[in-house]
Formats: sequence, structure tokens, C-alpha cells
Amino acid sequence: MEDISSDLKIEESDTIEKDKILLKRLWSFWENYEPKNKNTKTYSQSLAEIYTFDNILSFWQFWNKYPGKTASTIFYNGEYLKYFFTEKYRITAMNIFEKGIKPEWEDDKNKKGKILTLEYIIGERLDQFFSNADELWIKLICLLIGETIPHSNNINGIRFVDKTKLGYNKSVMFKFEVWVNSIMKEEELEEIKQLLAKIFGCQGTIKPIQ
Repeated sequence: MEDISSDLKIEESDTIEKDKILLKRLWSFWENYEPKNKNTKTYSQSLAEIYTFDNILSFWQFWNKYPGKTASTIFYNGEYLKYFFTEKYRITAMNIFEKGIKPEWEDDKNKKGKILTLEYIIGERLDQFFSNADELWIKLICLLIGETIPHSNNINGIRFVDKTKLGYNKSVMFKFEVWVNSIMKEEELEEIKQLLAKIFGCQGTIKPIQ
């Protein structure tokens, strides 16, 4: 048998320094669920933390395999509401929050804070909305975890919410939300609002966290 060992070359793989990919904070990705029988679960029981990451590579490994990166695959797609799992839950929101903070008003770190809301009421333009929404959502995620939003240290998390209601009073509505803590000053919140206006093309509204 011919000896080919002399023809093999082992080269050192490219490596990335850990501090180049580490994020400033530890983040968690959450999903909100709504069962068909809405009386069977409380809000907290319909909330699940599905992934935690502290570096950009781990995030992209998750995101590239996550079905929700294309929102129309889990949200209302113009034809019907989608239900998942044996329990038949509808996914009503995707959330990224700092680890240790739940995407709910009752969390101590959210109390007395505010929510910057960008609301989209959709008529016949659902396909057009989704074609832009996926790009806007990932851009907002990158701004958040990359800490490039002004005063980002006072931002607890972001949400992409499907508020669609079918039936007699049908309403197709989606929201992007930015949740800030009580330390955020009004003028700082206004800076964020102006930045998002450039990205999303609308100014949105600011609401207190109840």
C-alpha cells in the first residue's frame, strides 16, 4: 500500500478570540403561548424560556434553525391561526430579554418602566408586512444584543407580538415593543424613539408598564 502520509498537511484552524464574540449581557429568548381553551392557562403558565445565549455565535446557531425567524411560519399568515404541540398552543409573541427578567409586567425589573410600541394594523397588505417585518425584527434584535441602541443598559428587552383576532370582530395586528426600566429618563426614551422611527418608518407610542 502506498504511503501517502507525506502528502498530508495539517493546518491550524482559524480561531476567534472569545472576547470578540461575547455579548455584554446574558440574554434569554422566550415564547408566549395561547391555548385554544383560553381559560386553562395563566399568562405566566403560557410563557416559556427556550434559549439562553451570551455570545453572537450561539445566537446565530439558534436563529438559523429557529422557525420563527420567518414570522409567518408561526404567526397568523392570512389564512388561519397556527397551533403547535400536543396541547395546541398558538405562539403569540417572541421575546428577547436580559437573563433573569421575564417578559411580563409583574417582574420587579419591569415595574414602573415603560414600553415603546410600534403597532401595525394590517388590511390587505399582510404579505408586504411580513416581507419587511422579518428584516426589521432581526435588525432590532442585533441592535439590542449588540448594545447599539442609545442608553441600552436601561433596556430590559424587546417583543414581536401577534395580536390578531379572528371572528366577527376580526383584527389583524402586530406590534414591536421595546421595554425599558424605570431609570430611563424621558429625554433618553425620546432618543430611542427617534432612532426606531428611522428604522421602522413610524414613531410609535410610549406606554407605561402597568
